[in-house]
Amino acid sequence: MRALFLGLLLACTVNFPVLSDSHKSVLPHKVIDPDKAYRVAVEAVRDKKYTIAVEHFEMLAEQSQYDAQYNLALLLKQGLGIPQNYPEALKWTWLAHLGGVKKAQGLADMLLDLVPEKRQDKTRDQVSDILTERIESGDLNALTQFARFHLDVLVEPDYETAYSWYSVAAAFKMPGGIRGREDVIDEVDPEKLVELQDEATEIFKNLTSPE
Repeated sequence: MRALFLGLLLACTVNFPVLSDSHKSVLPHKVIDPDKAYRVAVEAVRDKKYTIAVEHFEMLAEQSQYDAQYNLALLLKQGLGIPQNYPEALKWTWLAHLGGVKKAQGLADMLLDLVPEKRQDKTRDQVSDILTERIESGDLNALTQFARFHLDVLVEPDYETAYSWYSVAAAFKMPGGIRGREDVIDEVDPEKLVELQDEATEIFKNLTSPE
């Protein structure tokens, strides 16, 4: 609902971008309540203070707030509060999609028509790096997202790698792990299945071993 609300709000304001006098304001370094920051960002869009909206949405996007990632992508696509940047918008759109924002897929399809293939590949690498860093830092929610990355974001689905990561997610009892694993298993070469299970086991051990 958050993402949809901002999309409708932007549809009403996109033709009349106006920067406020406070467009140079920056966020304080102290921790800000995410819900409050989100409300501030939406209100900033309503008031056409797009730079403030970008500052808040970007902060939340970096913290893996998926609606904020989608809304930041909208602002990047429109060039409101920040110069237009289609590859950067695509990056946040893909992350929002992997985080479960349903409308993100449609935006990703539009952006893919605007971003050259070579830049698409670079953006895919950036998304992969972000998810990998989240996993390595202990964010288990990124496990199923990394599995979906290999199905939804790559040019050609990589069912084998997706199976391995869904298997790890299932072992951690993460939502979507078991279902995802069972959905892709029929796409995996039976000859490679045991090898992939060994890989998943090794990943699981690395994630659970003491530092």
